[in-house]
Amino acid sequence: MSTSKLSPRAAHALLHVTVFVWGFTAILGRLISISAVPLVWYRLLIVIPVMALVLRLKKQSFFTKPKTQRAFWAIGVLVALHWLCFYGCIKYAGVAVAVLCLSSLTFFTALIEPLVFKRGVVVAELLIGVAAVGGVSLLVKFETNATPMGLGLGLLSSLFSAGFGTLNGVWAQGEPAERVTLHELTSALLVTSLAFAVWDFVPPWALSASDGLWLMLLAIVCTVFPWLASLRILETLSPYTLALAVTLEPVYSLVLAYVLFPGEEQLTWRFYSGAAALLSLVLLNAWLKRPKREHRSAATA
Repeated sequence: MSTSKLSPRAAHALLHVTVFVWGFTAILGRLISISAVPLVWYRLLIVIPVMALVLRLKKQSFFTKPKTQRAFWAIGVLVALHWLCFYGCIKYAGVAVAVLCLSSLTFFTALIEPLVFKRGVVVAELLIGVAAVGGVSLLVKFETNATPMGLGLGLLSSLFSAGFGTLNGVWAQGEPAERVTLHELTSALLVTSLAFAVWDFVPPWALSASDGLWLMLLAIVCTVFPWLASLRILETLSPYTLALAVTLEPVYSLVLAYVLFPGEEQLTWRFYSGAAALLSLVLLNAWLKRPKREHRSAATA
């Protein structure tokens, strides 16, 4: 890439802005009235032309090495499965359960990342991941609307997210973020399109004006910017660090849900205790991963 890597401090700052923006995705998923499959399909259909236009304006090639291109398309399958499960969980069990299940992302990443990067499991990362799950479990009443289907979709969403996030930490290095996004989300669109074999398609003229507006916001504001930002962040920080920061997404989502849907999502002492625990864990991880002055590269944060 022509742009230089972000410094660890800049990467952490951009990371938390990105997670804050991601906090709106669950809310928009709740506001959009159509079911999960067409919701994801329209989100992708809007994002892909935007990425292609950005690549064209930057005069960058749409293609890369065949092996890398195949890897991006494989990662795109995991992206599609993550989004389908995440929004399916929101539709079945609500925002609280969906974001609660997403807290297990750190645990799954702590297990998957050593396999992908061919290193041993870091006990501190695994313990922080388990603690993060416990912290988020305090944010909401776990049993609220938590049907087996909803919980299953939520946990699968987290597993698929850990998978594609970790793989991007390997394959996205040195590639323009726009090109990575174009290939991965094009693959995700094809996978989502296959779901219409068993799911009803919602034509554009059947969308309400509000659904159209929320879909545009979801695609442009909550997908294009954070997706490109996360790929830049992974050039400096590890997939585990990204995953741990994402555990703060439930905090933002639940605050927004409480304001917008006060009759459905309630903030109790669990929320404040869990939010404090999560923030402490994120700060602890940042301290443990701080660059050593003598010999440690900033890229190992």
